[in-house]
Amino acid sequence: MKKNLKSVPLWQSLIASVTGMLKKNAIEKAKSEDGKEFSICDGLVVAQGPNYALAKRLQHWRCMLLRESGHIVSTNIAPSTATKSVVSNKSFAAAYGGMHHFKPMEVMYQETSNAVMGALLINDINNEESIANPKNKLSSPLELFAKGSFHGGIWRMAYKMDSIGVFSALAYYLSIYKVYLFLIAAVEVGFGAFIFQNGLPHTWFLKK
Repeated sequence: MKKNLKSVPLWQSLIASVTGMLKKNAIEKAKSEDGKEFSICDGLVVAQGPNYALAKRLQHWRCMLLRESGHIVSTNIAPSTATKSVVSNKSFAAAYGGMHHFKPMEVMYQETSNAVMGALLINDINNEESIANPKNKLSSPLELFAKGSFHGGIWRMAYKMDSIGVFSALAYYLSIYKVYLFLIAAVEVGFGAFIFQNGLPHTWFLKK
């Protein structure tokens, strides 16, 4: 995170400095009772709503309890994925379209996420050394979600996921409309040059 923060483009640094809306992703590491350190990532997106956040936490709590009870639990983190339900929301679709500007963040196609998550599931079920197997000790119950994570770059971004949405969408719209803006500017310049050399054509005046 800190390394990527040092190498962000100038425009992102300016936005962070001027608006204060881009929040640093680097969070101080948490220490366990036995002295081990754990990296933390704030991947919560407020725009998804409290119900979504609660639903995901309930899943995590249930998985941790089941593993503690001796069950094999496959619960890997999937990346941000351009599913039909997500991109049906124009705001989310625009944000997803521009997130690649915040390296190393990448939004995956549904086919990619399905293939990778399916492979991780098969590994968790069949590989006795997988973290999904309760025989393998964890330093923290939350490691269950860290070992097999396919996070798409969220954990290593310079800025928090929740703070890049607006600027990702703006970058997306600019990339789409820059061609049109260029054409409009070219027409205006050409029109101005024509008037300067020839004067405004009389046929463009309204007649009484």
